[in-house]
Amino acid sequence: MVDVTRVGDLTSNVNWSAALQDMDVVIHSAARSHIMIDTSSNPLTEFRRVNVEGTLNFAKQAAVAGVKRFIFISSVKVNGELTQPGTPFTENDLCAPQDPYGISKYEAEQGLKKIAQETGMEVVIIRPPLVYGPGVKGNFQSMLQWVNKGVPLPLGAIDNQRSLVGLDNLVHFIITCIDHPAAANQTFLVSDGEDISTTELLRRVGTVLGKPARLIPVPRSVLELGAKILGKQAVAQRLLGSLQVDIGKARNLLEWSPPVTIDEGLTRCVSGFALNQIYRENKFIRLFDILFSMIGLTFGLPFFLLIIVIGFFDTGSPIFRQERVGRDRNPFVLVKFRTMKRDTASVASHLASSSAITGFGHFLRRTKVDELPQLWNVLKGEMSLVGPRPCLFNQDELIRERSERGVYTARPGITGLAQLNNIDMSTPKLLAETDLKMLQTLSLNKYLRYICLTALGQGKGDGVRADD
Repeated sequence: MVDVTRVGDLTSNVNWSAALQDMDVVIHSAARSHIMIDTSSNPLTEFRRVNVEGTLNFAKQAAVAGVKRFIFISSVKVNGELTQPGTPFTENDLCAPQDPYGISKYEAEQGLKKIAQETGMEVVIIRPPLVYGPGVKGNFQSMLQWVNKGVPLPLGAIDNQRSLVGLDNLVHFIITCIDHPAAANQTFLVSDGEDISTTELLRRVGTVLGKPARLIPVPRSVLELGAKILGKQAVAQRLLGSLQVDIGKARNLLEWSPPVTIDEGLTRCVSGFALNQIYRENKFIRLFDILFSMIGLTFGLPFFLLIIVIGFFDTGSPIFRQERVGRDRNPFVLVKFRTMKRDTASVASHLASSSAITGFGHFLRRTKVDELPQLWNVLKGEMSLVGPRPCLFNQDELIRERSERGVYTARPGITGLAQLNNIDMSTPKLLAETDLKMLQTLSLNKYLRYICLTALGQGKGDGVRADD
C-alpha cells in the first residue's frame, strides 16, 4: 500500500510532519537538477535554496520525527567532472565539484553529516553517475533520438570510458542501503559495473533499436576544436571525456553487485523509448480520444444522471474515486460508477470478493457501464480509450513487470488487447506482456478496432474472487 503526502516546493520552510509520521527510513531523491539553459540571475543561489536549504530542513525534521536512517541521492558531480581513463573516482578522493549543481550537492552532503553527528540519525550518501532507464530525459534521450532517426554522427572513433547506472541497479542499491548495518554513515559510488565508450554505447543502442548507428570516425581532436569554435565545450566534454567510478566499496562493504547488466538495462530503457515514439507519433489517437469522450459525456449525460440516481438507492455513493498509477507512474484519480459496497477494501478487483458487488453493481459490470465516467479521465488527458488498464499503487508485481517493459510510457486505457482477451491483473506478467504487444503494434486502425469490439461486448471487465 502506498500513501502519498503532497508537499510544496523543496524549500527551507516546508513542513514535513505529515509525511514523516511513523517513518523509519527516508530516501531523499528530489532536487533541482542541472539545467542546460539556466535563466536565473544567480544559478548557485537557486541550487542552494532547493538542494541545500530544502534538503537540510527535511533532514532536521526527519531526525526530530525519529527517522533512523536518511538516504540521500547525491551525484558523482561532487567528485568532479572528468577522470583519466583507468583512474576512476573513489569515495576517498578529494571532492572537486565544478558547477552549481555539483557544489549544492556537496554542501548538502556536508550539512547532512553534521546533522548525523548532532542527532544520531544515520545518513547514507549515494553518488550515481548518469542514470538511464525507461522515460530517460536530457542528453541520453537526445542520443536515442539521433540513433532512432538514423542521423549520421561523427562519434565513431571515441575511446573514452563512461560509468553509467541503470535505474534498476540504482533502485536495487538503494534498497540494499535501507537496512544494511554497514551502510550507516557511509558514502558510496554506484554504477552498472561496466564502463563503456560513447562509440560503443551508440552501437549497443542501435542494436537494441534494430537500427544501425551511423557513426563516422572523426578524430577526437577535430571534434574538440570544432566544439571550442562553436562554444560547445561542455557538450564535447560529456560526449568525448571519461568519467569512471569505482564501486569496490559497495561490493566489499555491502556485498552488493549490479543485478542487471548494461545490455539488459539498455534494452529496458530503449524499449520504453521505442514505445513512447510509437505512442507519440499516433497523434490522431489523442484527437479521437478528445472527440469520442466529448461526444460520450455530452450525449450520455441523461443516462449518467439516471445511473447516479439509482446508485444513490443502491450504495448511497454512486461515484467511485480511486488513485491509480498513470502515465510515467504518476498518480491520478480514476472515476467510475460504484459497483461494490462502500466498505470494500481498496484492493485489486481480482482480490475483492464477489459478495462485495451489489445487485445493481453486477449489472453495471456486466454491461461495462461502470467504466463510462472514465471518459472524464480521457478528456483530461489522464487516460486514453485504448491502453493498459490502470492499477493500484499497491500492486507491486504488476508495476514491476510493466516498468521493466516500458509500459508506463503510455496513458492507461479503458479497454485494450488484454481486456478483450480476458487477461486481468491476476496474472501480472502475462498482462504486462500483452500490454507491451498492444503498444508495440498500436495504430489508428487497431485503436478503432479495440473500441468497436469492446462496444460489441467482447471481453470482460476485471475479474473478482469467487466466494468460498
